[in-house]
Amino acid sequence: MNRIVTKFALVLLALTFVGGQLHAQFTTTFAKNVAPGQHNGVYYSLPQTMLKLDFIIEEVKLEKGPLSDYASNYFEMEDIVEYETTEYKLLDLKMSTVSSPDPNALFFVTMAGTRGAKTQFDVLPNGIIRSVGIGNAAEAVVELPQIVKEPQPIIQMEDEASDGFMPLILAGKSNSMLAKEVADKIVEIRKAKFYLISGDIEMASNPETFNTMYKKLDAMEKEYTGLLLGKRVGKKVVRTVYVIPNKEVPTQTVAKFSETDGLTVGTGGSGSMITVQTLSLNTTAAINAPSQSAIESMSYENKVFYRVPETAQVKVTCGNATLLEDRVTVNQLGAMLIAPLTNTKLVFDTETGQIVNMRMQ
Repeated sequence: MNRIVTKFALVLLALTFVGGQLHAQFTTTFAKNVAPGQHNGVYYSLPQTMLKLDFIIEEVKLEKGPLSDYASNYFEMEDIVEYETTEYKLLDLKMSTVSSPDPNALFFVTMAGTRGAKTQFDVLPNGIIRSVGIGNAAEAVVELPQIVKEPQPIIQMEDEASDGFMPLILAGKSNSMLAKEVADKIVEIRKAKFYLISGDIEMASNPETFNTMYKKLDAMEKEYTGLLLGKRVGKKVVRTVYVIPNKEVPTQTVAKFSETDGLTVGTGGSGSMITVQTLSLNTTAAINAPSQSAIESMSYENKVFYRVPETAQVKVTCGNATLLEDRVTVNQLGAMLIAPLTNTKLVFDTETGQIVNMRMQ
């Protein structure tokens, strides 16, 4: 008899346990369906992928020389800066990805109160879900994946050297006289550079000495020629454009570039159009995922959404020229699925929204 009672008690205990597990601990609803002022809940989102495009541009500022009116008298075959302007040249493009909350995958979780099993939600400060647990597995210790940031490109600024410049005595001289003296100095410096290269100077036999002397002469020539021909001061700059790939619009115009205006973000401005084409490689096509309308119209008890991201081919062009072509992971092009929880803890990749760890008790 005692054995029968014991078995009955165990079965009853098991049924009570199962019944408790079937009780809704939380309800997940698409954010747009949440009533204003609704409480006792928390918002979470899945991450979307943004393409970070770093355009490396050479920016050259042309400065007119103070003696440029006399430059053609001495340097007929050389370029003279006649007016001040800026020229631009597109040197390179670097692409990386950045994750941010997806407004099309934003949900509100309504808590059921104090009844039933324990529930824990862990989200990042920006609202992206990191882990969720229910029942005995809620407090399971799970090692979270470490996010490895790609190093950002470091662009060295190019400064014009001015070492070795010997200023002229300006007092009491007209511009025409100064122009003649500057032209004579330039001829002398160029002769010195020629003698140095041809090996007529014994000191140039040492490579280190040769390099030092040549750099000083070159810097002096740039300073003097700048007085007549003008200066071209160049530097490298990085302009960043963020692009959010879209299923409905695989090709987007994100900027324009011209040699006179540089990079203009958006469709305005002048120059060649910069377009970004993101084509899905259908790596998740076999997954029978719920439609966006079904996700938005229904509520789900003890269930959360996660993603299986898609691989896409990204091509960036400027006019008819291809600047970059590569394969990247694009979260929002993939499949959004539903994961049920019963005595389970799920850990998500905060960069993609994938489930990377699951513990069951």
